[in-house]
Amino acid sequence: FLPKFFYANIAKVVAIPVVSGMHLQGRTREMGRLRSILDRREASFVHVSGVRGVGKTALLERVLQDYPALHFRCAPRADEAQQASLWQALGARLDSTEGPPGDWAALLNAALALAEPGGRPFVIVLDDAYRLVHGRSRISDAVTLTLQRARAEDRTFHIVTASHTSAPIGRERLAGTLGSEVNVEPLSFRAALPFLPGTTPRDFVRSYGTFGGIPNVLRSVDRSVTLSTNIRNLLLEPRAVLADAGRDWIERDVQNPTRYYAVLSALAGGETDWATVHRGVPDLTTSGQVAPYLHRLEGLGLVRTRRSLDAGPRSRSRRYRVSDPFLAFWHRFVLPRLNDTRGDSTSYLNDAIRPSRDDHTHNVFAEICRQFMAHDALGVLGSNARESGSLWGSGYEIDSAGILGSGAAFYGNCFWRQVPHGGETLTALDEAIRENRYGFGREHRQRILFTARPPPRALKRAVAKRHNASIIGPGVLAGMADE
Repeated sequence: FLPKFFYANIAKVVAIPVVSGMHLQGRTREMGRLRSILDRREASFVHVSGVRGVGKTALLERVLQDYPALHFRCAPRADEAQQASLWQALGARLDSTEGPPGDWAALLNAALALAEPGGRPFVIVLDDAYRLVHGRSRISDAVTLTLQRARAEDRTFHIVTASHTSAPIGRERLAGTLGSEVNVEPLSFRAALPFLPGTTPRDFVRSYGTFGGIPNVLRSVDRSVTLSTNIRNLLLEPRAVLADAGRDWIERDVQNPTRYYAVLSALAGGETDWATVHRGVPDLTTSGQVAPYLHRLEGLGLVRTRRSLDAGPRSRSRRYRVSDPFLAFWHRFVLPRLNDTRGDSTSYLNDAIRPSRDDHTHNVFAEICRQFMAHDALGVLGSNARESGSLWGSGYEIDSAGILGSGAAFYGNCFWRQVPHGGETLTALDEAIRENRYGFGREHRQRILFTARPPPRALKRAVAKRHNASIIGPGVLAGMADE
């Protein structure tokens, strides 16, 4: 698949690199959070997580331009070799000709000398930190002891790990006062839009539903040709550059991938519940057996879990989805193609993909609407959501809901395939709102209809009669004029 960057097998001191604007597009929040952690006077441990190819290294390289730092890329080597490589990188900074100290505690304590008492922070980054786990490294206790010493000596020393896994080097043992996490998600629809093919807002929604928001996928997309041509050239033709991409996120990290493929294929048709996932893995005899597979996929950032906003913290009513639209598209349409390459790519596109593409986009559209409320609603509704999700339960299903920064509650339903008609659409939303208690008692409760097609005149009139209702189309979602 596509490499993130090319590095030597040993560490390198960060120089000012030329990084892809694609990898930094839409990363203001992540960069701000990371800088706020590194600007603290207290020594700390930080983990930067995110699926392969999402741009963790590019984010770190950009942020580290502003700090004295050492960026160490862990190679697939034994633990002793990792220590020797890090010592070689530290040697020039420490002006030392001695050999490696012998263990991680001594090595990190030597690096601690680069942070002067009361001075500027010094940052050491262990990139691809999952390789330390593979090498059976005993670094976690050394990290804790080094940071405790740094705090006692008033040295601002930050240790940053980066990995596509959520728990490198025993991160659970570094929680609490010593730990922070910055998760780098795939780009949102609005952030990915400059890299997607299309001419209209609806085109861009379809393209995002196909190629998603992982920069290392988007870098292969050709905006000068249509979405269908990109699908054929990148995914369906012999030796297409992304045809095997879905395997890269699974087979590097698990020994027996068959059931993991089955779980992701079950989720590729759209967000669903535990029972549906279990039915998608036919050789599991009880539903509880699916738990370790979902947990592992969550740890790899490939699956996301959601609860209804009105559910309690211990509620078992959860839904699961593939974390990026491209991963879902690949498992739904491309994986079956790998098992049966009969027929040409154009026929497969026309016969297998086109009839189901709107169904696939429908499953992505609600998440695009939730992204909009969380990040881009300010210009339309006066504030972004400080809490965003959806509501479901007995007798109600609300695709997008939450609380705006202004304190107002909002409730919205999303229409991709069908066109909502007249006042009955608002009436149905009102009935769903009455079936749950979320947002009850708030002075202002906003109704929103997200529609992918121009709304009919009857619906426009019904919305215009209500001060607490609005229509948002794909142009608004994209930051463009609606069609």
